Order: sequence, then C-alpha cells, then structure tokens
Amino acid sequence: MDINKVGLVGAGTMGNGIAHVFARSGYSVVLCDVEQRFIDRGLAIITKNLDREVAKNKITAEDKASALKKIEPVTDRGMLADCDFIVEAATEKFEIKTEIFRDLD
Repeated sequence: MDINKVGLVGAGTMGNGIAHVFARSGYSVVLCDVEQRFIDRGLAIITKNLDREVAKNKITAEDKASALKKIEPVTDRGMLADCDFIVEAATEKFEIKTEIFRDLD
C-alpha cells in the first residue's frame, strides 16, 4: 500500500513534531485538533522549528515553504477519512481516546 496522505490527531508537542517530519519528508498531512487555537499553536511551533532548520542551513527557505504547504489544518475529524495512514497523538485521557478511535473506525 502506498502512503501519500497522513492524518495526525492532535497538534500538541508530539503531533506537531510528527506532522513536521512527515511534511518535510514529502507527505501531505492533515493536522486535526479539537480547536483552531491548538492547531494555530502547533503550526507556529512547526514554523519556528523549520525557521531554525533554515538558519542552520539544513533546509532552504523553499523547503520550509513546501513543508508548510503540505500541512492541511482541520478541526473536523471527518477530514481524515481519505488519509492512507493516521497517527493518534492526542491527550492521554481514556474517554477522549476511545471517542477518537470510535470516530476513526
């Protein structure tokens, strides 16, 4: 199976880091969280980390722009339906995790 589009549930520390790596590796990423403010914070961290990579000459500004374009921020879990692979990186609260997995199933 080819994996082209990756879904990330949770834009926190783990989620934004995983989204960053997938996007830098050329995958389309759907970054999903329950509120836009969490997504905005995750995207800000990804941007800051990409800026750091540019400053250290690990990537070019074009690489940074390309990675950011590959990330689609959403608050609707239904947008994950056409993802080939989904990573759950949400809260460790059992009730929320079971709801997420029910929705994803």
